[in-house]
Amino acid sequence: MKKWALLAVFLCAWAANAQPVMQYRLAYTTADAGVMQVRIGLPAPRPAPLALVMPRNYPGGYELVLYDSFVEDVRAFSDQDKPVAVKRAPDGPRWLLGATGEQVARVEYSVDVVRMEKELLSAEEASKVRPRYVGLLGYSVFAYIDGLEEAKIALRVEGPPDWPVFSTIAPAIPAPLHTVSASAANYYALADSEILMGPDLQLRQFDGTIALVMAVYSEGEEDLAMEGQLARTALDRVQRYFGDVPFSTYTVQLELLKPLPGHDYDFSQEHLTSGTFSLSTERAMTTRTTQQQREMTLVNYAHHMAHSWIPKRAYGEGYIPFLWEMPPIIDTIWFNEGFGRYAAIAALADGMPAQEARDFRQRQFDFLRSILDDAPGFIRLMPMVVLSREASFLYAKDFRIGMNTFARGALMAAEIDDRTRRQSQDKKDLRDALRALVLRTQKEQRPFKIEELAPLFQQATGVDVAEILQRWLRPPGH
Repeated sequence: MKKWALLAVFLCAWAANAQPVMQYRLAYTTADAGVMQVRIGLPAPRPAPLALVMPRNYPGGYELVLYDSFVEDVRAFSDQDKPVAVKRAPDGPRWLLGATGEQVARVEYSVDVVRMEKELLSAEEASKVRPRYVGLLGYSVFAYIDGLEEAKIALRVEGPPDWPVFSTIAPAIPAPLHTVSASAANYYALADSEILMGPDLQLRQFDGTIALVMAVYSEGEEDLAMEGQLARTALDRVQRYFGDVPFSTYTVQLELLKPLPGHDYDFSQEHLTSGTFSLSTERAMTTRTTQQQREMTLVNYAHHMAHSWIPKRAYGEGYIPFLWEMPPIIDTIWFNEGFGRYAAIAALADGMPAQEARDFRQRQFDFLRSILDDAPGFIRLMPMVVLSREASFLYAKDFRIGMNTFARGALMAAEIDDRTRRQSQDKKDLRDALRALVLRTQKEQRPFKIEELAPLFQQATGVDVAEILQRWLRPPGH
């Protein structure tokens, strides 16, 4: 009986590790003039028709981005390498693969990244190609087969000869030349990663509890050591605030670019274990950088690093499972952006001398309050959930919506923190509540409901903050 029991355990373990694996391959040569070639191999041939889907949205993007408009030459094949029919769906970012009775084994397509950057005016949304550099956002180049989003993924990237190739899901320094292989737990992990390559890509690692990789492409003067030290400080303080180590390496993808006409370089974007910071060369750290600019950069790093916990690992309804084909309506963007921003402020302040911390917090809160003071009347009348739903589509497009969403959320978080500290005699604070929320979300693998926050916070800290939550959820002054 013992032998059979051991065999059963072995077979169960084997089955768990023998999950279907999607084979993704991305190839680029300088002769392709900015066009990426992508191939997706299915774990086994599947009956047609299937659907190839390209994202029109990405986690934390809060708007519609037509990545499918840059996809070209979609082709599908059977396991015997015979072409099967491909038809663009009349609506949405889908291609229908094969007809009833056929089998589909793989699909191939190309992505025109040069045209992508030209037509997408927000720098953090677009992948980029330069003569000696390529920076790719996973969701802008990788499609998925509908129904197979949770399958494991084996990725192979092939670049030009002698080009270093770097993937944020398998960060290695020095980066291997020409090709890199990596694996992702599912499509989300692949899509929310970056691929970087080229002789002008600078890679430097800064050791710490979580290793920091600075992956920098600059079209101007740049002090990489200064930039790396700011990012290292931000990551250390944010990690200490949340207290756990959910990943071993964090990558800062920093692109310092000469602005294209009509393009916007003011936003950055968080990912699971990395951040994309596509900025103008004016934002580069140099010996002429002022203290105010250093502080702005430090806060920007900390804010997006905090997103690796909130909302990547503690999220409300609508964030995960993620809706790739259109922006999901999310009621808790005020939590994602506001509590994430406050966590960054609190984490940075914790590492400063007392007076410096007070002055820093005051500057940050003055800025947040000024946003509410300057808000137009129609925004002031919006309850928090309505504002968040508007932000689901307009967060950056009309940044009045985005700013008021994060400002209200951050000031709510500050008030909760103050009450928790005061009533617990400084034995507890908001970080205890957020740590408990992250732990619960990861354990139960489900989003929280707004009405669950106050009871969970009280359980973690012993302090009732329900009144604060309810008051901030109403329009200001109501």
